[in-house]
Amino acid sequence: MNQISITIRKFDYKHGNHQNPSRKILHKQILKLHRNIKKNDTIHTEYSIEKDSDKSKYHTHLLIHYNDENNLYNQLSRFIGGNHWILREKGLDTFDECNGKYGLVHTEPISNELDYRKYMNKKELTKTLI
Repeated sequence: MNQISITIRKFDYKHGNHQNPSRKILHKQILKLHRNIKKNDTIHTEYSIEKDSDKSKYHTHLLIHYNDENNLYNQLSRFIGGNHWILREKGLDTFDECNGKYGLVHTEPISNELDYRKYMNKKELTKTLI
C-alpha cells in the first residue's frame, strides 16, 4: 500500500460568510471522507485535529494508506469542492494542492512514517479508521 500525508483546512458557508467548523463537525466530516474513499479502495486512515496558531480555527492532519491514487484525489477534490490540482514547490519540498469552495487540501509523500506520526501526535493522540 502507498502512503501519503494530507493537511485539510476546511470551512463552511453560513449566511454567505466563511466559518471554520468545530472539532465535532470535523470528526464527522473526516468519517464521511473515509467512507467515500473506502467505497472504491482499501484504505487505512489515521488523523488528528489541531488548532491553528491563532487558536481560533482548526485543521486536520491525515496519514492515509491507499492503493488507488485517482480515487483518493477525486474524493479529496469533492470533499472541498475543488477540481484543479497544482504542484507547488517550497524550498526543496514539493506537494500537491487543491483549493475549493469549502477548503484547501495539501498532500505530500512521506519519507519517514514514524516522524510524521510523532508530528501528528504532538497535541493529541491520533484516531485510526479502517
